Amino acid sequence: MKKLVMGLLGAMMILSLAACTPTTEKNKTGEVKEPQQEEVVESTADAGPGVVTGRPVDQDAPDLTMVSVYSVSEDGSKIEGTMDSVEILDAQSLVDLLVQYGVLDNGTKAVSFTTEGSVASQEAGPGVTADATMAEKATLELSQFPSENQEKVLQAVANTFCENMDTETITIKADGQTLAEGLSFVDAGK
Repeated sequence: MKKLVMGLLGAMMILSLAACTPTTEKNKTGEVKEPQQEEVVESTADAGPGVVTGRPVDQDAPDLTMVSVYSVSEDGSKIEGTMDSVEILDAQSLVDLLVQYGVLDNGTKAVSFTTEGSVASQEAGPGVTADATMAEKATLELSQFPSENQEKVLQAVANTFCENMDTETITIKADGQTLAEGLSFVDAGK
């Protein structure tokens, strides 16, 4: 009885292995048909983590820079952060994102953005070296500024510029008037 069970078990294993092996496609004439490649995919042997492989690479796609954008929550009680990307990292592209996320009013332009001094950064991690320097002070002048929930909006603008433009503090001006001086980065959610 034991030999019979072992024999049946062995036969089942052989059949299951035979059923799982891939077979080649055959035409009606019995010739083996080669699989057709629809498009050539660039080699991704040197692709890093997070890279989707097996898709064609668009050689005309622009190089994008990831940025953090801070906005005021729906109820206006806290600052929320999100990630987005820009082709060119400058003051106007950040202002455009702040307009897109509803922080600043439509038509707002960056009149000027200047930085002064530099301090050694204490941060280190992915994308930031331990000996990186950042601007000590920055000044951002905007063409206009919203009047409602101004404290949170000022902090959202300050967070966006301090983090992405590597500055410790920022002064924000609009229409020639100083709205806030010496704002620094405050954790989102506050």
